[in-house]
Amino acid sequence: MKKIIFTLFLLTFSLSFSNSDIDILSSKVWNCSSLDSTLRGLIYVKFLTKENEPYISFSQIDSRAALKTGKVTLELSQLDYEVKEDEKSIYFTNLNEKTKDFSNYRLSYSFDKKNRPKMDLYRISDNKKLCSLITN
Repeated sequence: MKKIIFTLFLLTFSLSFSNSDIDILSSKVWNCSSLDSTLRGLIYVKFLTKENEPYISFSQIDSRAALKTGKVTLELSQLDYEVKEDEKSIYFTNLNEKTKDFSNYRLSYSFDKKNRPKMDLYRISDNKKLCSLITN
């Protein structure tokens, strides 16, 4: 009986003080080299907060254009997001004319046996994996 009570106590204690999945994911800067031509160059994803509102900073650095133009281009987007825990996915919201392309993308996350986070970028329309994000 004591073992059951102790186990229930530990379970309750760990649930009340555990970090959510997003807390774990947001503590890192994620990057990938895009495998898909629709997303150009090196991609960085960082979870941030401004005025207590969380958002994702999504930046693309296209160094391939430098070979033709001599310039490296940087596109930076600030996107709100919605987490669907049952799908273990993050969807971008507040899309405007400039960022409407992101309506077709989602970030999928998982954790390995050692509780290390993994994240991938998928295109929603065909569920194609565009890149696996890694942490710095």
